[in-house]
Amino acid sequence: MFNLKKAMAVAMTVALMVPSTAFAATTSPAKNALSGNYTISSQYTGQDEVLKITVNGKELVEGTDFVIVGEQPTALGSHTLQIKGTGLYEGDATITYTITKANKPVFKLNRKVEKKLAKGFKAKSLKKKSKKIKLKLKSDGKIVAYTVKGKKAQKWVKVSKKGVVTLMKGIKKGTYKIRVKIKGTDNFKKGFRTIKIVVK
Repeated sequence: MFNLKKAMAVAMTVALMVPSTAFAATTSPAKNALSGNYTISSQYTGQDEVLKITVNGKELVEGTDFVIVGEQPTALGSHTLQIKGTGLYEGDATITYTITKANKPVFKLNRKVEKKLAKGFKAKSLKKKSKKIKLKLKSDGKIVAYTVKGKKAQKWVKVSKKGVVTLMKGIKKGTYKIRVKIKGTDNFKKGFRTIKIVVK
């Protein structure tokens, strides 16, 4: 009985060793050359964007297939930057990166406010009392006006000139929209942006 157990233990050890040996013998995949000149463009956002570069029909992933050498530009105009292959790619390449004027105004919400809006608000907690939300919106362009979209929505949602939203008590479940009018700048055109407020 003892010998049988010992034989089984040896057999299992050998079986576990076989895949490891086979794996060790496997050669590492050949790396792809990342070289040449690439041209990409995007609209102004005022911040770094994830670069989308396609090589031989495959879209490369920043941080996995390549890294940017130096700082990434965010201002309008044509820029030249270098990227370096990593992972399955090796070598260097030059990127001509053009940033054009944005079609829509660019703004930024306060992070805490953004989290609150993403989470939504419960109609149950607003049944007997109203709630105020300071949007704390920032933009390079002047914010001209805040308005509530829809006549029915205007009964339940109010917004001040300074962007303070009031959800009235007894508000019904639904998605309410605040329309923000922003003046254009050198970086983006004038127009409207919409902020959604969900009551569930």
